[in-house]
Amino acid sequence: MSADPENEYFSDGITEEIINALTTVKGLKVIARTSSFAFKNKNIDVRTIGDQLGVSTILEGSVRKAKNKVRITVQLVSTNDGTHFWSKNFDRDLEDIFALQDEISLHIADQIRENFGHLNIQEHLIEAPTQNMEAYNLYLKGRYQHLMWDGQGIANAIALYEQCVAIDPSFALPYFGLAYCYAMAGSWGNNKGLLQLSEEKLSKGFKLDKQSFVGYFSKATLSFWGQWDFIKGHKYFQKAIALNPSYTEAEEGLCELYTAVGYFEKALWHADNILKINPLAPNHYFTKANIHYLNEDYTKALDCIETSLSINPDFTHPIALKQLCLILTKDYEKLNDFLSQTPLAERPEECRVLYQLVNPEDNIDIDISRVSSMIKEDSGGTLFPWQLFLLVHLDKHEMALDFLEENIRMRTGQIINFMNIPLLKPLRGHQRFQDLLQTAFR
Repeated sequence: MSADPENEYFSDGITEEIINALTTVKGLKVIARTSSFAFKNKNIDVRTIGDQLGVSTILEGSVRKAKNKVRITVQLVSTNDGTHFWSKNFDRDLEDIFALQDEISLHIADQIRENFGHLNIQEHLIEAPTQNMEAYNLYLKGRYQHLMWDGQGIANAIALYEQCVAIDPSFALPYFGLAYCYAMAGSWGNNKGLLQLSEEKLSKGFKLDKQSFVGYFSKATLSFWGQWDFIKGHKYFQKAIALNPSYTEAEEGLCELYTAVGYFEKALWHADNILKINPLAPNHYFTKANIHYLNEDYTKALDCIETSLSINPDFTHPIALKQLCLILTKDYEKLNDFLSQTPLAERPEECRVLYQLVNPEDNIDIDISRVSSMIKEDSGGTLFPWQLFLLVHLDKHEMALDFLEENIRMRTGQIINFMNIPLLKPLRGHQRFQDLLQTAFR
């Protein structure tokens, strides 16, 4: 659905609510938010969209909001020939937005049943989560920022969600939004105060809604990323998926958990399952690439990386992972060209030096005289621990183990995968490394 730029958050929120509502209709395949939004505001032939998403029908439309009025225009279109087999305009007061979302969702499900076969449709697909429109508007703004998935977006979302619960303390969803944001912000910097805030927000949210799949996803995120509690994380990811099997964020979290503990076959099964309903999500292809990388299948990892970058060329996670894969496949020419042509590459100088250290037999002219300075000057803030990799391949294993132990204590990002990180192989024979494995994965 399209919208006025100023109200994009509102249009996105309404669209996501309708997607979530339709996923509750058993037997109806509904493409997830990320892939659906890939075509937002783009003039692309519906047949092309159908081919890329693997669907026979698309819902398109627009949302317009002005003061206390909202107009939503929707139409169902066949991807075979572009036929419009249903369309309707809805004009309502903003205070009726939840009834309108429910009405639209029921109309869509009924039209699909009429044209494609029997579906069991509940009497209602959407229940009003709040009666306060100001709070709901703030929630949609917070959700819009939240889904930026970056530090600034998370910070903005926290401020908006906090305003939301201050206005309506009985509204559960912003508590779960806060719980997720505090869990991620706390896990990035090992901030126990933020992790405690996440616990508190979860407690308040579950008092209001004990069966929220978003709540269990937030609880799983806190357990897995914030606390490295794999058993609880697994339990809560499974609970979120059981409540909403189409919620790909939760299934991706489960996939990442299986990856961290080395259950690659299970992780790949879930990665492939996610891509069936979210086939244009660059983050899911990165997740699948990361599994292959940790399992030392660099050819498959690079294939997934290329797909991810074809969807979003500025996605820094697959860019950094491609650098590591090119080091490990001993392809300096490709690596050097990629670093030269990619402004978003992570630590290009360190990357070239690491290539030389990992592949000393290659006759390439790389100045490694600054490597000690690189290690000292590294201030972090990257996806992968370049400082650690350099220490390992300079054979400074005790220093590397000190670094690893400190980052495990701090539960730093991708260090969670240290059991199978290929560039840490030289450390695996050390008793300290084995002790760290026992401590982290006991």
